[in-house]
Amino acid sequence: LIQGNEIAWKKWFDENEPESCPVPDYEERLAMERTLGPFLRLCIVRFMREDRTSIACNQFIEAQLDSRFTAPVTDTIADIYDESSPRKPILYLLTAGSDPTFSIDELAKKKKKYPTDKVSMGEGQEKVAREKNNLAFISGGWVILQNSHLGIGYMCELEDVLLKTPEIDDDFRLWITCEITPRFPIGLLQIAIKVTLEPPAGLKAGIFRTYSTMVSQELLDKIDHEKWRTLVYVQAFLHSIVQERRKFGPIGWCVPYEYNNSDLDACLQFLEKHVSVTVMVGQPVSWVTVQYMVAEAQYGGRITDDLDRELFITYTAKWFCDDIFKTTFTFNNYQADYSYKIPEGLEIQQYRDGIETIPPVDSPLIFGLHPNADLTYRLKEAAEMIATIIETQPKDTGGSGGKSVDDIVKEQCLDLLSKMPEDFVEEIFRAQIQKLKGPPNTPDKGFSAPLNIFLFQELQRLQNIIKIVRTNLKSISMAIDGTVVMTTDLLADLGSIFDARVPIRWTNDASGAEISWLMPNLGGWFTGLTDRHQMLNNWLENSRSVMKSYWLTGFTNAQGFLTGMRQEVTRQHKKDQWALDDVISHTEVLPHDEVKIRDVPEEGQNIHGLFIEGGRWDRQLNRLEESEPKKLYVAMPAIYVTATTARDLKAMGINHGPHGPYNSAVYKYPKRNDRYLIFRLLLKTELHPFHWKLRGVCLVAQTE
Repeated sequence: LIQGNEIAWKKWFDENEPESCPVPDYEERLAMERTLGPFLRLCIVRFMREDRTSIACNQFIEAQLDSRFTAPVTDTIADIYDESSPRKPILYLLTAGSDPTFSIDELAKKKKKYPTDKVSMGEGQEKVAREKNNLAFISGGWVILQNSHLGIGYMCELEDVLLKTPEIDDDFRLWITCEITPRFPIGLLQIAIKVTLEPPAGLKAGIFRTYSTMVSQELLDKIDHEKWRTLVYVQAFLHSIVQERRKFGPIGWCVPYEYNNSDLDACLQFLEKHVSVTVMVGQPVSWVTVQYMVAEAQYGGRITDDLDRELFITYTAKWFCDDIFKTTFTFNNYQADYSYKIPEGLEIQQYRDGIETIPPVDSPLIFGLHPNADLTYRLKEAAEMIATIIETQPKDTGGSGGKSVDDIVKEQCLDLLSKMPEDFVEEIFRAQIQKLKGPPNTPDKGFSAPLNIFLFQELQRLQNIIKIVRTNLKSISMAIDGTVVMTTDLLADLGSIFDARVPIRWTNDASGAEISWLMPNLGGWFTGLTDRHQMLNNWLENSRSVMKSYWLTGFTNAQGFLTGMRQEVTRQHKKDQWALDDVISHTEVLPHDEVKIRDVPEEGQNIHGLFIEGGRWDRQLNRLEESEPKKLYVAMPAIYVTATTARDLKAMGINHGPHGPYNSAVYKYPKRNDRYLIFRLLLKTELHPFHWKLRGVCLVAQTE
């Protein structure tokens, strides 16, 4: 259908707001269908432009119900207080950067209930909280239980205490702050007034908040020098940038750190002392010191991921340098309608006026990210919303004559069982591996060759997964038939299959450790199972002579494959006296895909199946380039991986561009952390590596 009117559909797909544009071929029918039309339009947007799902949902709700259902709730704390009662506590669900304590204290002063009794929950604090509440029941005081997710034990008894205590003063109020946790008692949750506090979003709101709370006229007057005021603004701008970058997910930060005002305050104190002993005595600012203290000591104290540390160092290298004192300096190094300049002046109001001119909606470019990062953010938001809807759906199918949940799941189980790959019998594949040859120019054979050992281990792991899946599918079918007991675990697996999600026991063992690959849907995971079986079986049956390239994603232990490859190359250079401790990985991005590879390399191996995020690989120019619009992941060509020594690598004289190579991380999944890091490779670039570091460029073995 789309092929019949491809130009019109392409134009609709490329629109910035497709949900507000006429749908090609269907607009008249959608307009005529008053009942289902708006919902079908929503389905088309969800299917074609998933990133616009949340916005299309808002439009649908406004059209079908009312705009008040999508408008942000702006109840003041006084309104919330009026709705509460002595036996109806107020529960604040905490989000990053939000703390209602100040607002509660301000209200307490107006109601003449200040000071309030505050208990920060944690080990041993249940007794203190119990005493404070018992006293307040009589006196009519206010109690604030902070971080109650650390005192779930007391939360469980609190419902009974509030409902069964015979006499509680009418003025008593209980305020609870808690992070979202599944362990919170459902009874207390039901009787409480639930409130969420979202901190002001956006760069403008963040900087304005800093110049309203942390930065005062007194602070600006501490050192009477323009460089001091400039440094304060740069620090405030950096603080907001690193906080707001979290919303972009893994391409923003590998780990979403809770940077807060204490980090900013520590940096401002350091900058004040540093300017006092340098600029004020005629010495230049020691940028190396400033960069280290901000990126490594103050904020760096929170950072646990090496890639995130490199990213923070890049920000400080760009913005803590002599350039910030030039009148032409702007934080944005790209052409735009608005230039992010540093305001000038002696009065704090001049800075606030400058902050007011900042656009309310931030472009990803100001964070150093590609405009596609906004697409990543919206996709993440849509995926979380849909996952929440699925989880809250009832599992009973309505209507007479329709299939029940049990019928649907049993049918699915039988279908999957019919498609299950054959078992690998360890005695058989052990004997087959003993006959396999090792790498060229070595006497290694069978289990003497590292990659043959790796193949044996991969077969063992895959067989374990096949056994678990086959047994689980049979158990669910039998439990539905009533021939075995339907345990809580089997019931959970049944629910997962009904929702087209992967049962947890297929991916994790009893301890929670991952035993297979992670996928958001059952179909993709099962396809991965058959593809992995096919690759390993091909290697086992036909030896490495047919393995012109290896699908890196298909290995449960990809790092083990690369280690085995390095060991084999080291043995091939036995006459050169190479030592395993001295060799390093060396990669070359080939100009074509794996299907065009003609021969198996003498040394090293070819790998494929990787995707690049945050940029794209130009196959003609053989270098990193900017992403194309709306293309979040681009397939990489095949990559040749081998091992060499640092001296031999230097002798090759490889040209990685005028500023040197970009050292890219390769991850197993888009969720970036040390556990999923496979290895790192050098990519050629004409731009400075800092550019790609801020872009969040990396390679991933899976896009989901």
